[in-house]
Amino acid sequence: MPCRIGRSRRHWPAIAVRALLGATLVATAPAHAAGGFRCGNRLVHEGDRIDEVFRRCGEPTFRSFSIEAVSIETAPGIFVTRQVQVETWTVNRGPREFIRYLTFRDGRLVRVDEGDYGY
Repeated sequence: MPCRIGRSRRHWPAIAVRALLGATLVATAPAHAAGGFRCGNRLVHEGDRIDEVFRRCGEPTFRSFSIEAVSIETAPGIFVTRQVQVETWTVNRGPREFIRYLTFRDGRLVRVDEGDYGY
């Protein structure tokens, strides 16, 4: 009966190289979570409060404010409308990083968009 252990040992170098390559790719991947980004050495995620984001990222380059009317159907044919404060930050960290546009609704981060390189 042939020994299968000897056969699998031939593949160890290839397996080790693949594992090392995979670990290297994971370690060097950019720190982007879905709906978030890195501010210096801290992560910012959708759902974070505006004061938490300010503490992690500092003063944005630009801020804009608006109010949106949001309607919610509470029962069939019955709608409740309320005003929601929307704040949009522009975060420009210079020409080596992308500009980020952070949208807050009612003080919570709800969206992170990426623009062109900064200036």
